[in-house]
Amino acid sequence: MHASHTISMDIMNLIRNSALFKGCSNEAIELLLGMFQERQIQQNTTIFTEHMPAEALYIIKSGKVRITTMFGENEELGLLLLGPGDFFGELALVQVANRLVTARAETPVELLLLTRKDFIAFLDLDPRTGAKVLMTIAKLLAMRIQAYSEKIKELLVS
Repeated sequence: MHASHTISMDIMNLIRNSALFKGCSNEAIELLLGMFQERQIQQNTTIFTEHMPAEALYIIKSGKVRITTMFGENEELGLLLLGPGDFFGELALVQVANRLVTARAETPVELLLLTRKDFIAFLDLDPRTGAKVLMTIAKLLAMRIQAYSEKIKELLVS
């Protein structure tokens, strides 16, 4: 087996095991595989900032990514620390909008990214799997909104 085949098996497993694409058929995963791009990010590099246009979903292949938001004037509030297999930036697949949070590489990070343009192309090719993924994103967003509002209440009370 040569290197690129091993790499794509690696990525295929990462996508297959991601909460977003769990239960997707092998055909759907293979289709998606060709749409993901790989990125290497240095430690302490900002991947995107709040208010930047949101254009892609990211899955962490290795390393850790911290998700933060600005609170008050110059205070940054840590929301999540994500690791291998976790994803972020999923809102970009759903709507044309600006980022609501900042994502920064806590360690050197390897990422897979899927642009909204490619995801929309995927929706045309496999609407059934696309609908499943969109439902997963909707559930996740609902959960995150609840978690964030709890965090914000704590801040306001303290």
